Amino acid sequence: MWYLHFKLRHTDCVVAPLAEKYNLAIEYFPLGHYIRGKNLYYSAIHTAKGDERKVKKYLKEMKKNPKVVKMEVSKFIFTLIKEDVAKKTYPALYNPKLFFLKPGYNTPDGFEEWEIACWERKPLSELIDVIENAKTTEHFEILEFKERNVDDVYILQLFPELPKKQKQAIELAYKNGYYNFPKKTDLNKLAKIAKVSKQTFQENLKKAEAKLMPLLLRK
Repeated sequence: MWYLHFKLRHTDCVVAPLAEKYNLAIEYFPLGHYIRGKNLYYSAIHTAKGDERKVKKYLKEMKKNPKVVKMEVSKFIFTLIKEDVAKKTYPALYNPKLFFLKPGYNTPDGFEEWEIACWERKPLSELIDVIENAKTTEHFEILEFKERNVDDVYILQLFPELPKKQKQAIELAYKNGYYNFPKKTDLNKLAKIAKVSKQTFQENLKKAEAKLMPLLLRK
């Protein structure tokens, strides 16, 4: 199987500029697409991680974008977005021959990363050519492109809804490198950032981990 991992930044993206504006990390997984008239419509599910007030501003601004045809917000964000078929990048990306191994990852600095696979090399090569030559492309970088066995696939999972304090604790721990090796922080520092006692922070973190671990390790 052919595998392509690339990083890009382009001016006509709906999500990435807002991720940068509000300093958010956004995972974006396409669900399906279709062409009607001169437009390509694609549905997606995504999550926005960051300051809750900024997430709300992000959602409000997304709804105002004329490209966003429909939007539903619950635990996840569901969107239906339209793009002009004349923009070759979108038909090339949403090619039925391609499949997404992981959600697209939009970083707080306005870049996005994709990991895509295909049984054939040609559709991926065509995608690279289209993106590289698009007028809207500001940056394009191939991180890996080769034929290999695919052994790492991730799709957004429906994790249990965590209480607000537990969710904030585990996101704060992850963001500050608590789960890195070696650790970049400790419970004392995290509790200080969260403005709670070490005992309270640790309790919230442990409860969140207890709910998520069974799903991460299930067979």
